[in-house]
Amino acid sequence: MPSAPDPQDRPRPLVLLHGLGQSPIAWQDFVSAYGAGRPMTAPWMKGLKPKDPVGFDLGAAASGVADELELQGVRQADFVGVSVGASVALRLAVERPELVGRLVLAGALVRPSKGALRVQRLAMRLVPESKLVDAGVSRPRMLAVLDALKGFDGTESLRSVTASTLVVAGSKDKAGVAAAQELSQQLPDARVQVIDGAGPLVNTESARELADLTHAFLDGPEP
Repeated sequence: MPSAPDPQDRPRPLVLLHGLGQSPIAWQDFVSAYGAGRPMTAPWMKGLKPKDPVGFDLGAAASGVADELELQGVRQADFVGVSVGASVALRLAVERPELVGRLVLAGALVRPSKGALRVQRLAMRLVPESKLVDAGVSRPRMLAVLDALKGFDGTESLRSVTASTLVVAGSKDKAGVAAAQELSQQLPDARVQVIDGAGPLVNTESARELADLTHAFLDGPEP
């Protein structure tokens, strides 16, 4: 009679953390492209849920994700994060390193400039309300995220991140490519991959390409 598979041989769950102006449904095409090789979850982050009070705190959002995973009995997971979701994943890698296996990050808001935040605020104000409603997100909550990130600088803690990291950017997002290069240099174990023809929200604009890169990275040998 064959023995039961060792739990250590099973792939880690994959946690998908959405970006600013998105909801968990934004990962639908990514999940379809990635396939059924491992369990996946795409949680709302605290401060972004439709019924949450308006306001955002990066630490509270990270703690909320960690608490949800613990309730599911997940001891360690890999994370794919975009925009503010990437920042939450990095925060978990700093504060809860035992919970984080590997990271795939796109557009992490680590030290956003005032100019970049101003542009994002303007862009958020120009999005039609109907589009936000269809996505299940709220303009006041999105603006609260940008307000919370004013003066934020998470670069001091990056050297403590032990998780192997793939930093992804879209070639059309020139500022994002530069930020990805800078982030990779600040992390102890990171490399950069640029998706040709993609913009900043690679999980929706280039879902298949991101899924393929994530597959290759996560299925590679452990460091």
